[in-house]
Amino acid sequence: MAASISRPAPRAGGLPRLWWLPRGGHGNGLDDTAWAPFLDVPPDVAAAVLAAFAAAGVPAYAAPAPAGWYRRTSRRAGLPVSRVWVGTSAYGRAEDALMTVLPPLLPRARSS
Repeated sequence: MAASISRPAPRAGGLPRLWWLPRGGHGNGLDDTAWAPFLDVPPDVAAAVLAAFAAAGVPAYAAPAPAGWYRRTSRRAGLPVSRVWVGTSAYGRAEDALMTVLPPLLPRARSS
């Protein structure tokens, strides 16, 4: 029978909480212990979404989305896309806040 070996991550205690999120992004000033990808939008829309999430008390972070399936197949291929991450403790509030903030932002998102 093989024994499992637990190895702690090096310097885990000294890393900031957002250390694993993509580089080059910015948050809305609120923090959480875990994060989940939530939405891909144009960068100018991401800034408005972060502000709305801050007002709703939802921790959020936006960073350039990796070049992947969405960016290769989108009719807007080549245009910048930001991925918005939210704190998992507030995921439900993020969905509610998005339903409030997104309708006025849709025309901006479509024209980007």
